[in-house]
Amino acid sequence: MTTRQGTAASRLDAALDAAGDAQVAVNVAAGRRTVALAEALAAVTAAPEAMLDVAVERVGPATADRRGSVAHRALVAEVACALGVSEHVAQGWLADADVLATQATATLDALCAGVISYQHATKLADAVADLPGSVAAQVEQAVLGRASGLTAARFGVLARAARDRLHPVPAEVRREAAQLRADVWVDDGANGMSWLTAHLPTPVARAVHDRLTRTATRAKASGDPRGIGQLRAAAALTALLLDDASPPHATTAAPGRAPDPQAMPGSTPPDALPPDPLPDPLATLARNIRPVVHVTVPVTTLTGHGESSGLLDGSIPIDAETARHLVARAPTLRRVLTDPVTGALLTVDRRSYVVPADLRAFLTQRDLTCRFPGCRVPARRCDVDHTTAWAEGGATDGGNLAHLCRKHHTLKHESRWQVEQLDHGVLAWTSPRGRTYLTSPGTADHAMDRLDEWATEATRVREPRPEPLTGAPPREHDRGAASSAPAMSDDGDPPF
Repeated sequence: MTTRQGTAASRLDAALDAAGDAQVAVNVAAGRRTVALAEALAAVTAAPEAMLDVAVERVGPATADRRGSVAHRALVAEVACALGVSEHVAQGWLADADVLATQATATLDALCAGVISYQHATKLADAVADLPGSVAAQVEQAVLGRASGLTAARFGVLARAARDRLHPVPAEVRREAAQLRADVWVDDGANGMSWLTAHLPTPVARAVHDRLTRTATRAKASGDPRGIGQLRAAAALTALLLDDASPPHATTAAPGRAPDPQAMPGSTPPDALPPDPLPDPLATLARNIRPVVHVTVPVTTLTGHGESSGLLDGSIPIDAETARHLVARAPTLRRVLTDPVTGALLTVDRRSYVVPADLRAFLTQRDLTCRFPGCRVPARRCDVDHTTAWAEGGATDGGNLAHLCRKHHTLKHESRWQVEQLDHGVLAWTSPRGRTYLTSPGTADHAMDRLDEWATEATRVREPRPEPLTGAPPREHDRGAASSAPAMSDDGDPPF
């Protein structure tokens, strides 16, 4: 390494270390803020009069609940002004502080120590907010130790799964109650833009998103210059909701009698109306796409001999009744046999380069997403990569294959990032500066208990690669056969 390269490397290492130290400080500061807000909330709860004017006629005789509500709103406004944030943000911080200080104290301690981020803490708070204290403690105990090795988003999936397993109320009952709160609302933003939010049953929301994404992807592949996000939101969704298949100038008339334009003051004769607009091509394209969701169901649940939850797209728990309903309407079913303890594929003996369909199906269910740290691109839109290249002796089996989105597949081949596959599909990624990051398969919950062991194993000296096999692979990348759509980056746009 030249002196110039050595200097640059030293600067990079120092910068990364400084950024890491700063992140710990940010975590500690967020913990201190959360503790302070919890104390403020407890003080106002104990003595709401501190925030009220009891001399006001409407306040003096008010019920305790009414006083508490007004005092809480006053506290939210006080916090918003004191900290320079909106009341919406202040309300969220206070709600999280309440849960963390009363039902997830170990999580709050980890935040104050800088071990986890505020985002991790809020994921746990969301999962346990409405649980009895004893159950909340069980959820926290089950997942908190894994937080530091996961992004906040992946930790949130893990926390929701633990919540679903331990919740005292049956999943079917919770689903029926939650469906009563389905709604759609608009929040106005800046620059003439607004958010249209829909709170829907998860299978419906996933199906809607899948149709919009595949419509946008096909339009992009056909040459539309707009980005995937713009096509998905502003084009495909708008086209579907506002495109009217009925004649736009039809009028209502009594049965058997045509409307008389002369009898309607201010009306325009039909021959003077502009021609009907052509249908939006994106709406036409979207209507020709059947939305797809992937459901994983234990066979005992499917046959009615068990009530274990299913998984939607491999990560979202759904109750057994909903899982059976979705499977009953599925056009295809695929059986995947795995070890009941380790979750590993029972029989694999592949020496060919091409990944067979049954093995590909297993890998999709195992990985769920791109296996680069923090990436959430669904496996069905990723490449299947040989961790050790096939030409260098790598086998075509579950112990040497993993899904990578095109962006991170390219990064693996063209940068100094290195990856090694450990037991049960765990990947050990080594950064260009020598830092090691572990990623576990999405459904391999059993693997998480061995992260410390694998972390030690990942630091061992790598053994020499086996001798290359004769012949060359047919192509550089294993392109996934499940979808013809380009792989997506985290923000939904093609990586290049």
